[in-house]
Amino acid sequence: MKHSVIIKDTVHNYIKVYEHEKCLVDTAPLQRLRRILQLPTSQYVYPSATHTRFSHSLGVMHVAGVFAESLYSEGIEESEKLRLYLISRLIGLLHDIGHGPFSHTFEDHILINYGLNHEVLGSKILRESPEIVKCFEKHIEKEFNVTLEQISKSIEAPVIEAWPLHSKVGEYRESSLYYIIKGPYSADIVDYLLRDSYHTGANYGLGLDWTRLAYHSKAVGDTIALEYKARDVLDHLLFARLYMFKTVYYHKTSRAFDKVLGNILQKVEHILKIPEAIEKPDLYIELDDDYILANPEVRKLEETRYILRREVPYKLVYEIIQPLEKISAALIKIGKSLIEKIIGEAFIELTGVSDPTAVFVDSPRLPTNPMFEEAEINILKPDGSIVRTPIRETIAGIMPHEVSFFRIYLHREYIEHLDKLRTQVASLFGSSVELRPFY
Repeated sequence: MKHSVIIKDTVHNYIKVYEHEKCLVDTAPLQRLRRILQLPTSQYVYPSATHTRFSHSLGVMHVAGVFAESLYSEGIEESEKLRLYLISRLIGLLHDIGHGPFSHTFEDHILINYGLNHEVLGSKILRESPEIVKCFEKHIEKEFNVTLEQISKSIEAPVIEAWPLHSKVGEYRESSLYYIIKGPYSADIVDYLLRDSYHTGANYGLGLDWTRLAYHSKAVGDTIALEYKARDVLDHLLFARLYMFKTVYYHKTSRAFDKVLGNILQKVEHILKIPEAIEKPDLYIELDDDYILANPEVRKLEETRYILRREVPYKLVYEIIQPLEKISAALIKIGKSLIEKIIGEAFIELTGVSDPTAVFVDSPRLPTNPMFEEAEINILKPDGSIVRTPIRETIAGIMPHEVSFFRIYLHREYIEHLDKLRTQVASLFGSSVELRPFY
């Protein structure tokens, strides 16, 4: 491990990249991430939010290595300690390699229709990219006793049961690597909170003492436990994540531009042969933000003009941001598409306008707890006992299980009907829903 380069990073100061990692970094699939924004629509609200999936991937690699170095510090041979350290870094580096143009916007508007996500496509790219295969054969598989197949399966594993690494190593099991990458306070979460806070200026994640989480985490068998004394940092992470979602990721203007980008992607899906690219990694890695927006056919679209000129085509009519438990049963039961149908029909009745693009409903769910749903943290007590604790029973458990965003937008072309639509929406859902007008 003598050969390495140093990269200057805005968040972590310096990131070391070893020879085998540099081999991967220099491949086309990794370099493509320089042309995919981490927050593709946040830049229209926060002008400095133009950082990329590439810098995030390097950051996750760095954070994962720090966690592994601390977790596997005792009860293990140096060679095995180094191996786990390097495997965790590899998975961190490669975890986002399958993202499409405009990151999660592509996933939400295109990949979901094929039953895919960026992790599944990332796994496919790893297995089928000649450059990456060559790096593994030359630098990784024999040196670190881990196969490309194992790493690719790690990337797409949605739950611990699908994790491909299980061998016992000293006092530990390789299964514990899962929690470094995909756990309740994973390297991924740590880096995006720090990086997105820095580049947006939102600041909620800045000052997160994540190294304290690393130093006070212990690998215990198949899992990881956090020492009781570091729970304050966990609370910071949970609150930072909640407020970054509320103020940055689900900002009303950002979500409006997400709708615009989604419309563009859907209109050019077959023109740009996106279905074919999804099947063939060599074509998929040609897709990036620049590739889409620079295409002559894309440039002809009205939606593209909105993006290039930063014109927000939608006006927010109503907004609810509430804990999911407090949302009325009617809203929980009525699906998004049905709500759109009801609002659309009401709008036609009010105005006589039957344009399907006039109104859209946005109802993303915010899982405020890492790992979503019923996540648990293993808390290591001073007496050495381990208590499995639901996240909602930590100090940060005062947060709701999930926060629901419910927004109705009106295209600005029909802005003269705004007040009528607001009144109609209020009458449809009733005052108990506490719809809040947004001016």
